[in-house]
Amino acid sequence: MATRGGRSRSGRKADQEFVSEAEEILERMREDYADLDDQRAAGGEVEPDLINRLFRSAHSLKALAGMFGLESIQDLAHHLEDILDGLRLGRVSLDSPLIGLIDEAIHTFANLLESVGDEEALAAFNEPVEDLANRIEASAKEASAGGELQSLEIDDALLRALTEYEEHRLRENIQRGRHIMLVVSTFEIMSFDEGLSELSDSIREFGEVISTLPAPGETPESQIRFSLLVASDLNVAELTEAFDFPDAEVESVREGGLAVEAIAEPSASEPAPQAPLASEQESLRSISETVRVDIHKLDELMILVGEFVIQRASIGEIAARLLAQPQNAKIGAELSKIHKSFDRKLKGIQSAVLEVRMVPMRQVFDKVSRVVRSLRRDLQKDVRLEVSGADTELDKLIVEELVDPLMHIVRNSIDHGIESVEERLAAGKAAQGCTKISAFQRGNHVVISVSDDGKGIDRAALLARAESLGLVSADTELSDRETLNLIFVPGLSTQVGVSETSGRGVGMDVVRENVAALGGAVEVESIPDRGTTISMTLPITLAIIQSLIVSVGEHRFAIPINAVHETLLIDTSEIQRSEGRKILNLRGDALLLRSLAEEFELGVSESSEKQFAVIVGLGEQRIGLLVDSLEGQQDTVIKPIQGPVKNMRGFSGATELGDQDAVLVVDIASLLEDALSRKESA
Repeated sequence: MATRGGRSRSGRKADQEFVSEAEEILERMREDYADLDDQRAAGGEVEPDLINRLFRSAHSLKALAGMFGLESIQDLAHHLEDILDGLRLGRVSLDSPLIGLIDEAIHTFANLLESVGDEEALAAFNEPVEDLANRIEASAKEASAGGELQSLEIDDALLRALTEYEEHRLRENIQRGRHIMLVVSTFEIMSFDEGLSELSDSIREFGEVISTLPAPGETPESQIRFSLLVASDLNVAELTEAFDFPDAEVESVREGGLAVEAIAEPSASEPAPQAPLASEQESLRSISETVRVDIHKLDELMILVGEFVIQRASIGEIAARLLAQPQNAKIGAELSKIHKSFDRKLKGIQSAVLEVRMVPMRQVFDKVSRVVRSLRRDLQKDVRLEVSGADTELDKLIVEELVDPLMHIVRNSIDHGIESVEERLAAGKAAQGCTKISAFQRGNHVVISVSDDGKGIDRAALLARAESLGLVSADTELSDRETLNLIFVPGLSTQVGVSETSGRGVGMDVVRENVAALGGAVEVESIPDRGTTISMTLPITLAIIQSLIVSVGEHRFAIPINAVHETLLIDTSEIQRSEGRKILNLRGDALLLRSLAEEFELGVSESSEKQFAVIVGLGEQRIGLLVDSLEGQQDTVIKPIQGPVKNMRGFSGATELGDQDAVLVVDIASLLEDALSRKESA
């Protein structure tokens, strides 16, 4: 075992990755082989899909072993492929001794996996693996499957086009005495894949689709014909009546009921071959160190960690009070040491749980790619999708909640943003449009943006629509940002028609609400005839976050630290007013200020000559929050507000501090939205 210990860290990690994936494949093979053995013993027909699954598993294992350079596993998987390929193509019968060798190969794989990472142990299996491979080759030469195709009323060209496997399935169905038919139908070229899939699924309820091929015959340029070779227990009339596809033509190729020589089953006097005794010594222990965990269990674990975070802060408060009392200073010092040790270990647990919850954005981007392919076909637009930052990680909870908003933005981009080919060519653009999705980390946030090279947002049409709905008056002057933000107003759409994709006057307001509920913000930028970019800025996790504790009079609030850019102590004389708003000249830029005392109507007078300004922001948006004092940072667990008033504007929840005091957590996203969209009275 010395070889294993001498492997590099990267080598051991690669071994673990291989064993983790290979063990899953092997477990599926065990289950499928058990089902295969049960179906053989019952004397019924073995499901073709079962054999195909076993073949795919062997192929996956061979490819995986080749990737990691494990030749013995790769070679044995290759020979197992030969058995399963012969079985599914009819060259190997179910009573062949080769079937028993499948079980022996699976047991051998298990023993090989236990030795991965130990070169000496793997080398010891070279001779047994070679012996098993030779026995598979010898048995394969003796194996044969009988039965020839019966006379079929079918075009020879179609028969020649059948694959080996399709020919085998045709033989199998003939031997079972089933009706063989051709189902021919015509589809529109732009949507033939959907129509063909629907027809195939409908037929599979009553039989087996052996092959699907383009059919000869005259058709308009916009259409295409397909022939489906079908086997069923129903005859032509019964099948035509059974499945709901009136445009399809069904014709008989062979009448059923005349079963020919069936595949031989093992006789009672000749029991199926058993795996050697050595393979029965396979260990039942799991080899992989990987465990799949339900996300809800991780949520429960995170809640417990959150409770410990609160208790840790409480212990720190008690230790500080004891240290301040001379008579209890010694006890306070001991408790302080325990608190520091507890703090280090808890941070390790907290970091580990958070890391487990993180998943790559690739999971969402793959789903979006499938939607884009469908949209291209439905909208008949030539659009290219570019993706970057797929490995950027976010909390699993946030990723799941992000799917719908992202899907809606992408649909809008392709439906409303990207022009038709004719419009693009007339505007001097490339015929093919482009939609880009990107993700990248910015501090404690992740930014996901969707951009296109389309026509951009028509400001004049947007304003006209807003005026017609009474959302803004004709004499209102809006900045470019305020005009673009009108797309987030509920019920506002510049689209005249209503499509199945978008343009129903709802959606972007829901996108903003959903993102805000995750503690994020949405921004829009658009250049006429150049395109539009919509960006979502989201926190990496919502589980446990650091907060800045601030006070306003006797009231205390928690501000998520991931939204805090800086804090300033300013003279009240530095605060200026412009159009009814409080403004601070921050290094040459005008920064909008909001007083928490006024924002939450606390009735606290601002008599102090100095105040703290907490500069907060999401994405490119910034405002300053005026507070009386800063009390430091704490790890906080945000919990929903319970009681009759659960949704309070301006607050995302509540948290408990170390002194057992509960404080409200400021919702930065909603404050930013309110502050940047309304004016204060002077």
